[in-house]
Amino acid sequence: MSQVGKVYGVILAGGSGTRMNSPTPKQFLPLGGVPIFIHSVRALLSEPRVAQLWIGSNGDWLELAQQQIAEFCGSDKRIHLCEGGADREGTLLNTLAAIEEKNEIGENDVALIHDAVRPFATRRIIRDVIREMEFCDVCNTVVPVNDTIVQSVDGSIISGMPRRSELFAGQSPQGFRIRALIDAFRRLDDQTRKQLTETTMVCFKSGMPIHIVRGEFFNFKITTPYDLEVAESILDFVEAQKNI
Repeated sequence: MSQVGKVYGVILAGGSGTRMNSPTPKQFLPLGGVPIFIHSVRALLSEPRVAQLWIGSNGDWLELAQQQIAEFCGSDKRIHLCEGGADREGTLLNTLAAIEEKNEIGENDVALIHDAVRPFATRRIIRDVIREMEFCDVCNTVVPVNDTIVQSVDGSIISGMPRRSELFAGQSPQGFRIRALIDAFRRLDDQTRKQLTETTMVCFKSGMPIHIVRGEFFNFKITTPYDLEVAESILDFVEAQKNI
């Protein structure tokens, strides 16, 4: 067992939202009258152990992010905004660099990395991730897959049918010891880095064991207009669950 040091929250809000068919990136669209990413911010701020919350946003939308933070979060001194990058991992690296610049990072300091458009993380999930970080360097939030998954190499014929009992869908927040994550990034070559689709893959490709905690099926990522409609319909239920 390892001690968990200072806990930093990280919200990745640099996406362009092309699948939402909106000129405004999806993280800034309203959900129940509140911008989607603000729900994510409030979720992490609900955990007292989060000492600082860093939000990475693209330069073109920094002003809007700042305006919405001021309107919906007031002057919470834990919140810090920094410029994101060209993609998700670029935004993450820029945010980690900003954290390092403003803080002296210890070996046991932890980052909880969360998607801006996954607004329904509960207090239970956040606490479970922090607790699991006592036993590992990397932790992912997952839910079991209910559907049968098929694999097709050519897109026409099924080439594999993995066992459903061994399959899980990744969510966030994800927990990382900050120094371990930065070291894992440094070990990747540029070609491998371009193939990344989410952050725990950085550590997996470095051979690091990744622990898992149970997520919730309603802790889904809002990507399309349909997702936003579903999110509106379940908002009241999820708000009640956040206090469990």
